[in-house]
Amino acid sequence: MHHQARLDSQPGVRPRPGTNSRAVAPIKHRARDRKRRPKPSTDELAFRTLAVFRAHPHINNVLTHISRADWTVIERSLASILDPATTSDALSPLEQNIIDLMCADRGITGRILKPYFHALLHRLLEPRHAERMIRHVELLFLEIEWKAQQPTSTSPVQRNNPPTEESGHVRNESQ
Repeated sequence: MHHQARLDSQPGVRPRPGTNSRAVAPIKHRARDRKRRPKPSTDELAFRTLAVFRAHPHINNVLTHISRADWTVIERSLASILDPATTSDALSPLEQNIIDLMCADRGITGRILKPYFHALLHRLLEPRHAERMIRHVELLFLEIEWKAQQPTSTSPVQRNNPPTEESGHVRNESQ
């Protein structure tokens, strides 16, 4: 598989003895080292994610296209997405697009990026931190999807207030 071929150059994996370089196995002592290693900051995690995404030819091409070749914007967007305090209300259209690529299994890029992103988080973070980050990004995705399905003609204020005479819908309280 093409993804496996790229993993042999990543930290934490190495070729199995007696096999070609495309077959990879995790390094056994990696779990011990991961526990001693401090959790990277959001900015460091965004930078590492950016570097790995740039190394993949298809992901690099798609992100270059959607960001108009501005990789500093992609890095800032990744930092925002990977910040646990970020809510879906604060996301730019580019950040929403990146989250869609990370979470939706739509199209070629989504089917490539989603498992690639998950594997990256599992390589960089402790298992429970990786799962927490995956859930955070998936929650952002679900919120974006939910908002996209809601009617845009009514705001939350309009839904919570009863109709008035100005709206043409007067309640008849005398009945």
